[in-house]
Amino acid sequence: MRKYTLVCVAFVLAIAVLLTACKGADGISGYDPLDGTSWVLFAYRKTRPISDSTITAIFEDGQIHGSAGCNSFGGTYSVDGDNISFENIAITLMACLEPAGIMEQEQAIMQFIWGARTYQLSDGQLQIFRLDGEALTFVPSE
Repeated sequence: MRKYTLVCVAFVLAIAVLLTACKGADGISGYDPLDGTSWVLFAYRKTRPISDSTITAIFEDGQIHGSAGCNSFGGTYSVDGDNISFENIAITLMACLEPAGIMEQEQAIMQFIWGARTYQLSDGQLQIFRLDGEALTFVPSE
């Protein structure tokens, strides 16, 4: 009886190890393709960001942080399939007068992030979409 119990325990442990090793690799819960990636905004509402402004997004361990052009931001994010959500996004409150329009662009981009619903990784780009289909398009940072 003791030998049978040991074999059963070993079998259950082996299954647990296999499931843990596979978790995430094939879409099972916990897989986050954005984790450990860094991006620079390439296009916003199908146009380029204002020159002399760099908008970045860095994804690490369920956290996002970066630059909105003038101010820094940070918060949490989660992905589930092609859905993405951002929570607890905070932003610094500096005012930038140059280049012209930077504060309006920053406000629009942050509103966009707060309203994000889905994302897509393809052709080396990250696109984050709102419900209306508008997208922020990022390229990998160098």
